[in-house]
Amino acid sequence: MTPERWTEVERLYHAALAHDKGARAAFLGEACAGDEALRREVESLLAQEAGSAGFLSTPAGVLAGAVKHSGALSFIGQRLGAYQIQSFLGAGGMGEVYRARDSRLGRDVAIKILPRLFRTDADRLARFEREARTLAALNHPNIGAIYGLEDVDGIPALVLELVEGMTLADRLDPRDNTRDGPGLPVAEALTLARQIADALDAAHARGVVHRDVKPANIKITPAGVVKVLDFGLATAAVGAAPSPDPTHAPTGTAGGTRDGVILGTAAYMSPEQGRGQVVDTRTDVWAFGCVLFEMLAGTQAFGGNNVSDVLAAILTAEPDSRALAANTPASISTLVPVQARLRHGGKQKARN
Repeated sequence: MTPERWTEVERLYHAALAHDKGARAAFLGEACAGDEALRREVESLLAQEAGSAGFLSTPAGVLAGAVKHSGALSFIGQRLGAYQIQSFLGAGGMGEVYRARDSRLGRDVAIKILPRLFRTDADRLARFEREARTLAALNHPNIGAIYGLEDVDGIPALVLELVEGMTLADRLDPRDNTRDGPGLPVAEALTLARQIADALDAAHARGVVHRDVKPANIKITPAGVVKVLDFGLATAAVGAAPSPDPTHAPTGTAGGTRDGVILGTAAYMSPEQGRGQVVDTRTDVWAFGCVLFEMLAGTQAFGGNNVSDVLAAILTAEPDSRALAANTPASISTLVPVQARLRHGGKQKARN
């Protein structure tokens, strides 16, 4: 999330707080003017405000704001070892990301820095290092590469491939007027889907579950090459321990385990992930199906006025195939509504 976007989210969040809870949905519907991504970010903050478990369970959008207002942008113009920090790119649950210049090799890179609040947190440090090892094991043209793990004066940092271009979320933004309809052209959607599936297939072959497959974590280069990014929430395919505590249920954008770590984005969560149960590669297959549906239909597979509605739809409903573009091939129209249910069908690969 850019600093400008955060400012708008923050403004609407405080404005919504001034309304009675029963009137907030109507207010946001009018204030966001069809920008569903903006509305979801504000709703995520409102959900967090209603039952916050502390900073560690903060949604990514909240963290972006914290980065913006906590002085983290002071890194800009500074050196971190051989890297000259040039600009702020964004923030998520596991780090602040900057554009930087590698003075030794003469190339631009992305630097992911662990926020100051987490640098003495042994668990967060371990997760940061685990992300580095995970990326180092994934050598694939459709997965963003890692160049190194640095620790400069006590500041842990991942040196990553700088992927130019737009995210799939940007491409799907309803304000993008380069499209003829709400979704992407079928040929483009299927070309991107194949590359996403190849990336997930490669990760699964190495025993890695991404756990946060969504349009915002998928970059499209100017040459049309897909790069799946942000393996900060990845886990081994053997599964993650469930969390029976209902206070750690998914927030507006993500769910947490007992230590409050963000585990995914609600609209793309598989039922078992939303329930805090054990996950395996099939949870990525579910998310892949949701992303494919959204590319073809221009709307999310599972929607609702709030997070609870979204999760209820995931648990009880199926995507409406009537929302797909009229020229969607019959084989794809048949595939998409059942793609998410592949978790019941054994260990199929995402490309199936």
